[in-house]
Amino acid sequence: MDKPATELWDELLEQPLADAEAELSGFLSVLPARTDGGSVLVDTRRLVAAKRMLKLWRNLEKRTDDREGALELDKEKGRALFRWSAEFYSAMSRLHTGNTNTKRRWAWFRGVWGGCGSLYEPREGYYMALRVPAGRKCGGSIELILRTAAVVPKVRINRGRIEYMIRDIDGVVTTLSRMGLVRTSLMLEDKAVIRSVRGMANKMVNCDAANIASTLIAARSQIALVDAIDEKRLWNELPPQLAEIARARRENPSASLRELGQILSKPVTKSTVEYRWKKLEIVVGEKI
Repeated sequence: MDKPATELWDELLEQPLADAEAELSGFLSVLPARTDGGSVLVDTRRLVAAKRMLKLWRNLEKRTDDREGALELDKEKGRALFRWSAEFYSAMSRLHTGNTNTKRRWAWFRGVWGGCGSLYEPREGYYMALRVPAGRKCGGSIELILRTAAVVPKVRINRGRIEYMIRDIDGVVTTLSRMGLVRTSLMLEDKAVIRSVRGMANKMVNCDAANIASTLIAARSQIALVDAIDEKRLWNELPPQLAEIARARRENPSASLRELGQILSKPVTKSTVEYRWKKLEIVVGEKI
């Protein structure tokens, strides 16, 4: 899913910074953290997420000395490391608690997504997942925010993380839109429509192919029966209706049963044609 994934992260970086505090709080709610003296070290292996966090941090109105030079890069381990005071980290990571402002809630959720969310494109459909380290206290907020948008995630514990899975395209698109990632959501909707149309077309082609194969198999056995009638010279011994349908098949070897029924002097339905062929097989079988 290279194109949508690239679009998603590009759009995340381009988001307005009006709710920088709430969004940064979302990142800190889910990213790994450890104490180092009087500081807290927060790291991420997502360099795109690190770029976004740096933008958010620089946009905060209140600047304190402990935030100067906070970003460190560990190129050998492929991660970005942020250093903040314990007080700053504690205050920021608790911002989601009791927050009732819808706009700020989704800004916070966008940060959560940036820290631990993923978008997938299997062969059919799309799904997204948020994998939160067990022990974090933001799970209730994640579910509450999603449910306010009528999105119900499937929740499970896997390898020490709580996974919130959204597996229907409507839920995925709604969640992306509420986070402000409208361009990506529209792209997914377009791709979903194309996939749906392509899937329906494939089913119709496969169905047509199966019908054609079935028609050819039936016609082949019926022509063999007509050949047997010719070989044994049984035409005059057949009832008129059965003889007529046998001649119609000889003259129209590739016609379907429905088409064969419409060719007769008195058109009949497909089921009537099937009945007459079974009768014809019985009559010819008794005479051979």
